[in-house]
Amino acid sequence: MNDIHHIDLNLLKSLQALITERHVGRAAKRMNVTQSAMSHTLARLRRLFDDPLFVKNGRQLALTSRTKELSDRLNLLLTEAAALVAPAEISLETVEAIIRIHTHNFVATGFLAPALKRIRKRAPKLVFDVQSYSEQSNQQLDAGETDFIIGAGLHANPKFLQKLLAAENLICLLDKDHPALASWTPETLFEYPHIQLGLVAEKDDPVHTYGQTHGLPARKIGLITGSIHMQPSFLEGTQLIAFLPEVLAKQAAQNGKLVARACPFDLPEIKIRAIWHERDQKSPLHKWIRRQLTL
Repeated sequence: MNDIHHIDLNLLKSLQALITERHVGRAAKRMNVTQSAMSHTLARLRRLFDDPLFVKNGRQLALTSRTKELSDRLNLLLTEAAALVAPAEISLETVEAIIRIHTHNFVATGFLAPALKRIRKRAPKLVFDVQSYSEQSNQQLDAGETDFIIGAGLHANPKFLQKLLAAENLICLLDKDHPALASWTPETLFEYPHIQLGLVAEKDDPVHTYGQTHGLPARKIGLITGSIHMQPSFLEGTQLIAFLPEVLAKQAAQNGKLVARACPFDLPEIKIRAIWHERDQKSPLHKWIRRQLTL
């Protein structure tokens, strides 16, 4: 009995070429080897199957009963082997999956919502499970309980992979009658109280850093919120100033009671990144989704 571990797949491909061509020389050309090499391969095949496989019939080779029996099974085997190593493909119209995403609220409304709408037009059977980013998100990604983390100001764990999706400007949002609008300078903005997101360390606060670097008065904090989505609701009729991602600030200003305006000093952009586990790096569906997120 032949041990499958000792069978060279190229032998079977050569047998297929011989069956197709019925000629050693033409089979050698098909396999891009010399006629002598193909003759040597035929000898190995005869030993492997313990059968002549081919007999001369004029200038052609005729198949033995054993070869006729092998032919269809051989084609099926080699077709399956080729499919096994071929790049996986997906049918966007029919693919069904639940894609779990953890993200920040402003990223969900300003960036992710239109991206998912675009994706689902092409892959309508995909279901997206979108949850708020939390301290457990990284552990859940590692455990396979979520597929992507998409957020701002994130740095991937070394075991994760990441891709920059977009960069968002920080701009100011304030009441439409705010006195600072009459003299829109850095000095003026530092005269009024600001809204701060959480208890941010001063070294991580770009507005504080700017004021300190340029000799401005210490930043006044008038309100602290746990979410930037809360901040617009506290601005109307006050002298508070919020520093928000541009997409969120402009959405809030659509009510006509607030004004979104470019900051009078430079602030670093907010980098929005997608983060995923290396186990999904080669997944055709994940690769396609990642491409769509940056369109």
